[in-house]
Amino acid sequence: MIGLYPGSFNPFHKGHLNIVEKAEQIFDKVIIAFGWNPEKGDHIINIPNSLDNKTIYTYENSLVDFINSLPFEVTVIRGIRNSTDLQYEMNQYRWLTEMKPDLRMVSIFCDKEYEHISSSALKTIQKISPELYKKYIVE
Repeated sequence: MIGLYPGSFNPFHKGHLNIVEKAEQIFDKVIIAFGWNPEKGDHIINIPNSLDNKTIYTYENSLVDFINSLPFEVTVIRGIRNSTDLQYEMNQYRWLTEMKPDLRMVSIFCDKEYEHISSSALKTIQKISPELYKKYIVE
């Protein structure tokens, strides 16, 4: 079974890595798919060196179009930090299944030590405290 962990990952941080590591315990293979989110501004794909041994894809179309282009079946992996993420992901699941009724998706909760980390917050932290930023980034 193949898991697909899609996201803009801008930047890819330890919370994301925590989800990948948990997914690797469930799936035979995990693909990390760096996608472009027009609501998140610039399309910057920064793949950390520590992911060299991971399977990485990039895509610029919709997630459903990307999944449909794959020559194999996948289960989408979504990381959940807190109840806000859960609410958001439930809504996303409804939209995605409108476009792809046979979509399979699982949610994986991050460990407590990562539940406050978000890429958006880290972009702000990077400007204020570069040392704190480095603490949470996967290089």
